[in-house]
Amino acid sequence: MNSIHSIEELEAFIAGSHEQPAVLFKHSTRCPISAQAAEEMKQVTAQFEGKNIAFGLVLVVEDREVSLAAQDKLGVKHESPQVMLLKDGSVIWHDSHHQIRCDRLESILSPVS
Repeated sequence: MNSIHSIEELEAFIAGSHEQPAVLFKHSTRCPISAQAAEEMKQVTAQFEGKNIAFGLVLVVEDREVSLAAQDKLGVKHESPQVMLLKDGSVIWHDSHHQIRCDRLESILSPVS
């Protein structure tokens, strides 16, 4: 999962979703629910490695400006943890908190990989 630390990197990540599906994970390093979601995301990224899906990570506390920019640019109200699937520069699916599970993401990502 590629860490996104600047608005420019976020914009490049979004632009890349025109070439391949992209999954953006917004993670809070201060939240136990987010820690569990991060473990689920590790499983997902390992499972879909090499399957033409980009994975990006925004740390919502450390890179707050980027997290807020993601909300503005993608039109999805901020929550953390939060996962979004982008295609052609737009969010086509998103979820948060306890809904971030490997099995759910597998069913969402399998058709697009």
